[in-house]
Amino acid sequence: KKSMNRLVWGDNLLAMQALLSQGYEGKINLIYIDPPFDSKADYSHRMTLEGNEFTKEPSVVERLAYKDTWTGGTDSYLDMLYPRLQLMKRLLAEDGSIYVHLDWHVGHYAKLLLDEVFGYEKLLSEIIWQRSSSTGSSKAISKKFPSNHDAIFLYSKTPEYVYERQYKPYSEEYLRRFKHDDEDGRGPYRISDLNTYSEKTLETLKQENRLVYPKSPGANYSYKRYLYETQGIVIDDVWTDINFINPMAMQNVGYDTQKPSALLERIIKASSKEGGLVADFFCGSGTTLAVAGKLNRRWIGCELGKVGIQVTRARLVGQQSKPFLIENIGNYQREMIYLTGGRIWEMQQLILKLYGARPRDKMSGLGIRKTDDVEELVYVGYPDRPVTAGKVEELALQAQKLDGRGYERLIILGWDYEYNYIEGLEARKRALKGKLTIEIVNRDIPPDIYDYLKKAKTEEDIEVLSGKIQFYERPYLKMDVPQITQREDGKTEIALSIKRYALLDIPISQTSKKGQEDYTALMKIAKDNFAVLIDYWAVDWDYDGVTFKSQWQAFRGNGKRARTVVTETKEVLDNKPRTIAVRVVDIFGSDAGAVLEIKV
Repeated sequence: KKSMNRLVWGDNLLAMQALLSQGYEGKINLIYIDPPFDSKADYSHRMTLEGNEFTKEPSVVERLAYKDTWTGGTDSYLDMLYPRLQLMKRLLAEDGSIYVHLDWHVGHYAKLLLDEVFGYEKLLSEIIWQRSSSTGSSKAISKKFPSNHDAIFLYSKTPEYVYERQYKPYSEEYLRRFKHDDEDGRGPYRISDLNTYSEKTLETLKQENRLVYPKSPGANYSYKRYLYETQGIVIDDVWTDINFINPMAMQNVGYDTQKPSALLERIIKASSKEGGLVADFFCGSGTTLAVAGKLNRRWIGCELGKVGIQVTRARLVGQQSKPFLIENIGNYQREMIYLTGGRIWEMQQLILKLYGARPRDKMSGLGIRKTDDVEELVYVGYPDRPVTAGKVEELALQAQKLDGRGYERLIILGWDYEYNYIEGLEARKRALKGKLTIEIVNRDIPPDIYDYLKKAKTEEDIEVLSGKIQFYERPYLKMDVPQITQREDGKTEIALSIKRYALLDIPISQTSKKGQEDYTALMKIAKDNFAVLIDYWAVDWDYDGVTFKSQWQAFRGNGKRARTVVTETKEVLDNKPRTIAVRVVDIFGSDAGAVLEIKV
């Protein structure tokens, strides 16, 4: 696993703790982080479909992270950052270094933390990045100087750190000074004075045909300084030659905090070697990972926002990166989340009641709901972690025997689900070989649940609200029957097609007029063309029943590259029975899967 590049979805504090337990202490050569330094950032994400702009609301886990980071202003921001910097220091190799990218809001405060964690004497540079050559209209900000730079603090772990001096090209004016050329294959040169020299130096230059004799007695010798021997202008700690990403640029993936590739290329080249391990624990749209891969470095990326993971995955696949894992690391800590001034179990009981179920006991998160056809066992997940396939397998086996009679249906109410949830659950079902017979229904707790929790003060309130809350059904995927064609060369052509992908409930909050309009517009678009809902789909043509390996993929793209995905694909394969797995991820981060058995 350590040889694989890794993209981790979840809290970077927990991810780093897991990496340390897996033997990564002292193994990362370079860390770059661009932690959120604008308190207005809230994990929402704008997207455009068929000319209509929609806003993806943050999940509950993302909302909690935002609240933890910014509720107390700068104090809570620094409380978030400090333990993470401590873990980063442990993960850094002895010759490693860390770049921390901030702006004028929090940079000076964060530097005090960096001094404490890494040591004041380990500060190598405070890099000033001028984001744009233009400072904008003077009318926009009339009473202060326009802000046009970020600060990037560079610290090493020890005095023995990797550093490769970087250069930028000479100006056209400077290059014009190289106006001589002897046509001997060494290219253009300029005449430079030779102020101090020895007889040996003169003889060497003479032998190399580089000595220029003085035109008058007593004058200094000169020598030929060739252009090919110069590397460029040494880059100092003020970077004015890398602009912020132009909205029309092809590298723009439509992610608010995206940084230009040239910025990361300079950092990675300066402070790591080929084959080294680069990490970004606030990886956003994945610029660090994309550039590291192109520069032949291994990488680890971590991002809490699911949109960031989706954008990063598509970007890496689009540039044909080496294989990488997408994973959740570790179990989320059992923190007490005070959603309504209570404890987690109290919140679970309240949501059970809002769903129409009677809490079975006090602490398990389980409830019972009677419907027209069956008695259901209902489970409410924890708000600070995604539901995992392992947890649902455990609940399902328990539900089949519970209360002396067992239950025929298990309802999961999840705040979020692990990244490979559907695939993982199906694999576990197959491994149990028919022992898991209970129907499992997965539903999403809506993002606007907070609005309802605040109103649910009495049993009467709960009874009224329970009929209004929509617990979203998970997506529905149906594949067409595979088309199999036997070829004259003995191979088989298999064609796959998505027949239908349906979001039975669009997870857009309808508590505002704009939300209601967005919901209606998207439902109309999706009814006519379900493909607009698909962010990414992939095929494993030889699925082993355990690990999904993407061997073909199509993705929607982002920013200027956005486009509706194709819904058909085909492949020429060896003529043998095989299991094919399909995985679909939609624009809201929900996933669905299908497994197809091919007999020839």
